[in-house]
Amino acid sequence: MARKQDYQSAFDVIGPIMMGPSSSHTAGAVKIGNAARTLLQNNPQDITIHYYESFASTHRGHGTDLAIVGGAMGYNTFDERIKNSIEIAKENNIGVEIVEESGSSLGEHPNCAVVKLDGDGRHVEINGISIGGGSIKIKSIHIDGLCILMHHGLPILVIDGAANIPKINHLINDLIEKGADINEEIKTINKEKCLLALHLNKQLPTALLEALRDKYDDLNFAYIN
Repeated sequence: MARKQDYQSAFDVIGPIMMGPSSSHTAGAVKIGNAARTLLQNNPQDITIHYYESFASTHRGHGTDLAIVGGAMGYNTFDERIKNSIEIAKENNIGVEIVEESGSSLGEHPNCAVVKLDGDGRHVEINGISIGGGSIKIKSIHIDGLCILMHHGLPILVIDGAANIPKINHLINDLIEKGADINEEIKTINKEKCLLALHLNKQLPTALLEALRDKYDDLNFAYIN
């Protein structure tokens, strides 16, 4: 069941402006695709979608395929190109594979999709669930071999690259000093690189995000909102 904090405004309950027919199966699906595209930080060369439960049984009829593929190519919820997104992907030599999984949802929710994108030597995976009204939650993120598990709505700031614990702590302190409202941090670090997700209580100002990118230009910043 969705909780009050899963929604930021009445528009999240009513649903966004979107290409129909369903906020959960279409608008939410676009946002899952958008989230994967944001993590990749480039146009995908290959898109693989694993559906579970309700998404697995209804994705064709509800346009979920078009929605996620369109989102993965950077289209928003009301972009007319969503209706032709799979054709557009083929025209641009973007591989699309869709897998209907028969087991229980990896997201512990019937509207679940695991989206895997490859492009320019980078591989990302995101497990997203559509909870209604166009809102989504992220259950897991994989980037180039590192993984974090979570259960959070948006906004989320994801950072990956070569960084140790002191550098990550310094970055987080910079965010807090500049007014970022961080609810929770989830991270995994090995000897070579880190993957960090910061769940935020409010939107991150564009100027602050750009300042971080300039200061930590050896890291990748993906702002999912």
